[in-house]
Amino acid sequence: MTMTDGRLLPRRRRPPRAREAATSTTPRRRCPLTRQRLSCDRSGFAPGMAGYVNITQHRGGKVTFIVDDAADSVKPVTFVKQIESHRYDYSVLQVSSVLSSPEAEAPVAPPAPVNLTELLSKKYCKSFAGLLAADAKAFDIINGTKDTALTLFCPVDAAVDAFMPKFKNLTAKAKTAILLYHAVPDYYSMQFLKSNKGKVNTLATTSVAKKDYTYEAQTEADTVTLDTTVTTSTVQATVRDDDPLAIYAISKFLQPKELFKSKKSEDLAPAPAPEGPKKKKTRKKPGSTSAAEAPSDDEAADGPAADASADDAADKAGAAPSLLARWVTAVATATAAMALAA
Repeated sequence: MTMTDGRLLPRRRRPPRAREAATSTTPRRRCPLTRQRLSCDRSGFAPGMAGYVNITQHRGGKVTFIVDDAADSVKPVTFVKQIESHRYDYSVLQVSSVLSSPEAEAPVAPPAPVNLTELLSKKYCKSFAGLLAADAKAFDIINGTKDTALTLFCPVDAAVDAFMPKFKNLTAKAKTAILLYHAVPDYYSMQFLKSNKGKVNTLATTSVAKKDYTYEAQTEADTVTLDTTVTTSTVQATVRDDDPLAIYAISKFLQPKELFKSKKSEDLAPAPAPEGPKKKKTRKKPGSTSAAEAPSDDEAADGPAADASADDAADKAGAAPSLLARWVTAVATATAAMALAA
């Protein structure tokens, strides 16, 4: 009670917050506004200036708020209206967007580890996952690369089944190499594959000494193709496309030219020379043959000239007896005529 002009007046009760502050062993500081900065009581263990808000009043009555430790790219939020106000207790203000402090945000849980075998088995590539699981070296290399940057081209089950007869005949080293041949130590999104083309290096390139183990990636009619010069495979589906891991299902098992015969080398092999046309023998008349164009012995024996010579000889042999007979007859006739004259 207080005495005023002889009258007793009831003592004014202090606000609850003020009374608590007065009886507290640690005085509670209110949030005074000093030079556009609102310094509020800190609760918890926020480091540095976390929890402090800068309030700026612009010309025309516009008021903006921004967290003290906000990044330079963060824009201030604008005061819209007052929703509710209780003096000494709290006020509810509406602002244009969320006002948040980086230190106040809950920590983001790391992504769950990717089970490569399980992921491949669920979508299109169960048979290929089995081949990887059976090869400890290939699996360790590919699985150890998936968390940094990896693009894996996995043949669909039908493609693996078609290739198994050849795969079984490979050596253990070649089997490891051909599995690593399907893995690229870099992250290629589908958009990147469709917009770029060129040679692709694989994990087999770095794992096998003195071998190339690359192939060409290109896009034809919005379809990504992989050309190894032995086989040409196309990307049929996306199993996963999330940086740093991309997995694509392909139509054929990739066969490197280092292990199989390239189809291009067969195309470039020289073809056998065609046989030339046979020369035709020309027959010439005996009288028109010059000394420079004299026929050979075989031609002379078998050619028409030989036949003509034989005919001439036969004619001459047949004519010789007839002339002799005529001469003998003429002599006899002359002798007889002389005898009669005598």
